[in-house]
Amino acid sequence: MSTSIVIPTYYRPDDLSELLDSLLNQTAKPVETIVVDDTPTNLVKIVCEEYEIKFESKGSRLIYIKNPRERSAAIARNIGTERAIGDIVVFLDSDVVIYPDYIEKITAIFKEHPNALGVQGWDVNARKVGTHLLIKAVQTFFRLKHYVKDSCKFAEYPYLLTKTINCEYLHGSNFAVKRDVLAESRFDETLKKYSYMEDLLFSYSIYQKYASSLYITPSAKCMHKGSKEGRMETAERRSHLRQCRKHVLTKLFGVKGSLIYYWQSIGMLVIDLAGKIWGFLPRTKHEHPEKNTVT
Repeated sequence: MSTSIVIPTYYRPDDLSELLDSLLNQTAKPVETIVVDDTPTNLVKIVCEEYEIKFESKGSRLIYIKNPRERSAAIARNIGTERAIGDIVVFLDSDVVIYPDYIEKITAIFKEHPNALGVQGWDVNARKVGTHLLIKAVQTFFRLKHYVKDSCKFAEYPYLLTKTINCEYLHGSNFAVKRDVLAESRFDETLKKYSYMEDLLFSYSIYQKYASSLYITPSAKCMHKGSKEGRMETAERRSHLRQCRKHVLTKLFGVKGSLIYYWQSIGMLVIDLAGKIWGFLPRTKHEHPEKNTVT
């Protein structure tokens, strides 16, 4: 199975360099790595030019594409998909670092499970998450993102993963899908800029259509650093995340999705209030896309 890597990025030249180094050290080399750049400057382009020869020396290719359209992680992913030639397309955020055997282990899961359409590796940084028990209970009750052991259903992510399991969605920081899936599924281009929850919309739609076709494995490890570079300012981000979340939930579940959106919003207010009164969480932490909302 040949693999293509697609990396959408907005700034983050230093993070991208670290990711590219981790790709160069893979035990199983991708046929190509495609960087789709939303950055208005040449910072990312310069980095890619520096790495082109390094990739060639490893028998792989590094392809740089400037997104000619509106800034959107979803659009960037689609552009990379259209260019990719691998049997498996691996999507990585630019602030991720993958372990040396990541591609080898991801590919192995596809071989071991012929029904697999999508596979994600495990973010080892999830083990560092420590949430107050009361806050965790609120997150679970209001269907906000929370951390569990050996499970990855809607609004869940494993803080500890001891075996390969089925999951209901693929986390956008790192996941792979078969080319056949991409022939019938695309990322929603109405989600602009950060394109919050485009990963959930894309992958949960696959889960709805093909039950038990998605997997998460602890054998393919990565570190999602959650870089702050390239993110929107707090006030703009809050509004953007709300709009994206409502769009995605409604598109996935219809009227029920709208109810989930408002139910989650109530939960966020409860967590916010608890943070102000008891100091369990910083006031705006629940709005951070990698923390407490579904993704």
